[in-house]
Amino acid sequence: MPTNHRRELARIKHFDQLVAYLRDEMDWPIEDDHFEDLTFEYSPEELGIDAQNAAKIEEIKRLRPLTPDQPWGIFFVKFEPKRLPVMALRRILSRVVLKKQAAANSAERAAWQMADLLFISNHGGEEERRISFAHFVQDADCGDLPTLKVLGWDEDDTGLHLDHVAAQLTSKLRWPEDETDIETWRQTWAGAFTLSNREVITTSKRLAEALAALARATYAKMREALAIEAENGPLRTLMDGFKKALIHDLDEDGFADMYAQTIAYGLLSARISRQSGFSFIAENMSDMVPVTNPFLKEMLESFLQLGGRRRSAQSATGIDFDELGINEMVELLRDANMEAVVRDFGDKNPEEDPVIHFYEDFIALYDPKRRKQRGIFYTPRPVVSYIVRSVDELLRTEFGLEDGLADTTTWGEMAARHADLRIPDGVSPDQAFVQILDVATGTGTFIVEV
Repeated sequence: MPTNHRRELARIKHFDQLVAYLRDEMDWPIEDDHFEDLTFEYSPEELGIDAQNAAKIEEIKRLRPLTPDQPWGIFFVKFEPKRLPVMALRRILSRVVLKKQAAANSAERAAWQMADLLFISNHGGEEERRISFAHFVQDADCGDLPTLKVLGWDEDDTGLHLDHVAAQLTSKLRWPEDETDIETWRQTWAGAFTLSNREVITTSKRLAEALAALARATYAKMREALAIEAENGPLRTLMDGFKKALIHDLDEDGFADMYAQTIAYGLLSARISRQSGFSFIAENMSDMVPVTNPFLKEMLESFLQLGGRRRSAQSATGIDFDELGINEMVELLRDANMEAVVRDFGDKNPEEDPVIHFYEDFIALYDPKRRKQRGIFYTPRPVVSYIVRSVDELLRTEFGLEDGLADTTTWGEMAARHADLRIPDGVSPDQAFVQILDVATGTGTFIVEV
C-alpha cells in the first residue's frame, strides 16, 4: 500500500474528511461535498434509546441512499467516550434492525436486516478521534447476542496496521461496479470485518481491569433497577430472600454489589473451567460452573434467571442481559485468550488457583474502598505456611501438645496438667483444647494450610 494512502487514512478524524476518502479512494458515488446534506439526522430519543446510553451519543446520522437498489443502511454515529461504547451501538442496532413484525415496524421508521447494517463511528478525545467501521453478525456459538466486528484506526496506529485497514477499505468496502448483484455486494462488504471489537486479552492484569470495569457498570444498573422497582418486584423479592436466609442486614447497595460480583466472578469461573470458550453464552453459564462449587452454581443460576430473556407477565423485570451489561462480560470472557491469561497468572503466582486468587486483583480494581473495608488482602502462601507452622510449634513446645494443631487433648485434660489454667465459662471440659477459627476466611488459604 503506497505511503500516501497511509498518510491519507491517518489524518482522517472527522466524518467530512472520511466522506471525501470514500468518494476519492473507494469510488462511493457521493456528489455533494457537505456531510450535512448527505445525511438524515436521528435523535437518541427518537430511537427510544435510554438516557444512560443517550448521554454517550453526540449525533446519529444516516447516509441518504446513493443508489436506488442499495441494500445497506449506513449510519454515522459520533460518540463522546474514548472507547467505542458497544452497549450504545447495540441500542441503535436494536432500534433500526428489521423485526419479525416488519409491517408494523416499517410504518414507524426505516429498518434493515442486521446483516445489511453498517455503522461508521467517531469516538475518542478531540485530539485523538478514532474512526471505526462496525458490523454486527450472528454467531450460532454465541447465543442470541450479535457479535460486533470492527475495522478501525487512528493516527497513532503503526504503518502496517494502517496499510492493512486501507487495503480492506479499498478492496472490500469499495463501491461495487455491478450494483445489481446484491448478494455479491453483501458478501464482499461483510468480508471486511474479521476482528471483534476488543483486543484479545492475554494477561491476568488486563482481564482484571476489563472485568472490574464491566462489573462496576452492572452494579450501577442494578442500583437503578432497584430504585424504580415495586416492593413486590422480582429483584426485591430475591433480595428479601437473601436477607432472611443469609445476610440479615443486606440493603440495596449490598445486594447490587453482590449481584455484580457474583455474575462477574461466576462467569470467570465458568470460563476458566472451559478455556476454549466454545458455546460460551449467558443462558447456559451456570451449567459450566464446576460441580465442586454448588453454592456459586445455584446463586449464579438465580441471578441469571433474574436478568434473563425468558419472561412472562408474572415475572417481567423490565431488564435483560443487555440492560445489566451481562452480555458485555460474556463477550469479554469469550474473546479473551484464557489459556494465555491462566499461563500469565501461573508465571506470577506459581501453584495458585487462578479462580481463587485472581479475586484480589479484581476487587482492588472493582472497588478499592470496599476491599479495604472488608480486609480483602491475599496472604502469600509462604507467609501463611510460616504462621501456621509457628502456631503448630508453639502448641508443641509451650503447651506440651505432641501433635500440635492436630492434637485432640481436651480442656479438662489441659486443666489437670496445668494448675493455673481455668476452663472458660460455657466451655465443656470434653471440648478439644485446639480449635481452628478463621474469622476472615476469604480464599481459605489458612484453613488449607492447617
